Amino acid sequence: MDHKTHTPKPKKKNYAVIRPSPEQPKKSQNTKSSLKDKFDLEIIQKNPWGQFLLFVENCYSQYIPPSTEEEKKRGNILQTAVETFNEYHRESWRHILNRIPPSSNKLIDDFYYHLSNREKLTPREVYQESQAAIQGLINNAEYGFIDTDNRDIIRITQLCDAINYFQKHRSKTYLVLSQLEAYVPEDAKKFFAASQVFQGIIASGSHEILTDFGMALMKHFKVTRTAIKDETAKNLVSGLGEIERQLKTQISILEAEKLELTGELEQLREQGHQEIVTQIAQELQNGSQPALDQIQKIISLIQPQIEASGEAQISSDDALAIFIVLRNLMTIFQKLGIETYPKSLKDSFTISQVDLAKYAYVGGTPFTNYTEIKRVQCIQKGWKVNDNIITPAKVQELTDNSTNN
Repeated sequence: MDHKTHTPKPKKKNYAVIRPSPEQPKKSQNTKSSLKDKFDLEIIQKNPWGQFLLFVENCYSQYIPPSTEEEKKRGNILQTAVETFNEYHRESWRHILNRIPPSSNKLIDDFYYHLSNREKLTPREVYQESQAAIQGLINNAEYGFIDTDNRDIIRITQLCDAINYFQKHRSKTYLVLSQLEAYVPEDAKKFFAASQVFQGIIASGSHEILTDFGMALMKHFKVTRTAIKDETAKNLVSGLGEIERQLKTQISILEAEKLELTGELEQLREQGHQEIVTQIAQELQNGSQPALDQIQKIISLIQPQIEASGEAQISSDDALAIFIVLRNLMTIFQKLGIETYPKSLKDSFTISQVDLAKYAYVGGTPFTNYTEIKRVQCIQKGWKVNDNIITPAKVQELTDNSTNN
């Protein structure tokens, strides 16, 4: 395939072909039967390759298959070129051409020359690119050739990339189309076999009508890059609207749940409060000497005296009874975790500034830093429930004078 010394090519014969316009398909002037004559239209339209062939027949129905012996021979030669290329693509272009009969060499040499991008690509590279394009068509046809409301943008972009391989390149278009029937699913092969327009295109070789085939295909199925960008933008706007709607719905649901949970929380608080009060009452009343009864007894004893004379006249027996009741109350409080601290008012101990959350420092020199230690003595016990401070114990600093005293 040496085009450096390539002799001028003879002027090509004008074929009886009118370039089709996919946007404005012209009425067919041949007598070939249509795919729709052999299959139910609904069945064809549900199949992506049926849709593909409908495009071929609608847009290329005026294409006249080869009628002369010369045209048929030309188509057969190029089909042989494709078969030979696929079988020996690991060899060089020259070795592949040597396998072609000399009578066909000139036509095939020109075909290979254009496939190789003017000898820039090796047969292996062309084979890999063409096979990738074919697989791109096969894998993504159902996403681009079937019209749906919500198309997969990634898939139709891959379909666009596959078609772009042969777009504006009739030799590459023929290379792909001539092999397509062998790769489509079994249920689509019958459509290809029945389409006389498609078979006529293949029989004619890399005819000039194939130059615009790729772009016409992309425009018809709206898989051009511009169409994909527009569809992506439309889907984005639609998607944002759907997200907004879902978020508003979710907010409404959350607000309703919040109200419900707030009500449940109030009920739990009330229930918890009642349970705590009930527990305290049970602890006070369930002992051998019910504390609530004793408290009521003391009130009944003292209240009339206060009302009569303004002061209570407590006998030693009554005082003892009151002491016992108060001691029982403290015992019950301790069972509930309510207790005083520290244990003794006589013992001294040390604290730092960190301990001021637990002790109220009411007398002495101020702390100068967090590490300073002071010896103190409790002057009033504090109250706590387990480790929770209710009232801090009051302490004051012990000085040398107070220690000596």
